[in-house]
Amino acid sequence: MKAPEQQDTYEPVWQQRSVDRSLQNARLRAKERSDRFVAAAVEILAEHDESEVTIQDVVDRSGMSLRTYYGFFDGRESLLLAAYETILSQTAMPMLRERCEQVADPVERIKALMQAMVELGLAPGKLSRALSTIHLRLAEARPDDLKKALEPLRSFIVELLNGVAEAGRLRSDLDLDTQAALLQELLLATTHSTVLGGGSATSAEDLWAFCSAAILRPAVRKRSSAGPSDEQ
Repeated sequence: MKAPEQQDTYEPVWQQRSVDRSLQNARLRAKERSDRFVAAAVEILAEHDESEVTIQDVVDRSGMSLRTYYGFFDGRESLLLAAYETILSQTAMPMLRERCEQVADPVERIKALMQAMVELGLAPGKLSRALSTIHLRLAEARPDDLKKALEPLRSFIVELLNGVAEAGRLRSDLDLDTQAALLQELLLATTHSTVLGGGSATSAEDLWAFCSAAILRPAVRKRSSAGPSDEQ
């Protein structure tokens, strides 16, 4: 016969399934509500500058209550972080991937990424500006969260650089992850400068000329048939 404490811990299978189903439904409802807040924030960011967006605006646009809002977000920055991740993952990254996937050559894919990033910064509308202003705000206030939000972009750059490395065309004297980090910082800085400065003096071709010299393996010089005197 089982000990009393063992009997007390027994949970029927039907009960386990009922609890699991209840928790799953609760998660789906919570996700749907939080998504409504974020969708409302993204809509407003497309219409107004980031500094003009208030929690009350988002609550009113979502059709839910302020109390419900604070059940999901601890303030305005948490919402901006969610909006930033959403814009990056649902708008910016699909566009960047689509542009790069149209190119077969691994080196040209890196160039396509740079061109797309420059175009993203020059795109009309307020979402590009929102991405830059929120990015800079998060870099100061929530750098760890920003790093996690940027992981899709970092991973994509690493993926592209791996393709260049597999083709034997990536410089080997610098760690690939380091190159990816430097390239990401340069691209983001250029984009922010373009967006917030109202344009950029640096063209996509200039950016590529600089970056290609930094990340590609130097071309092997052909030895002259005239002899050693040509190397002096």
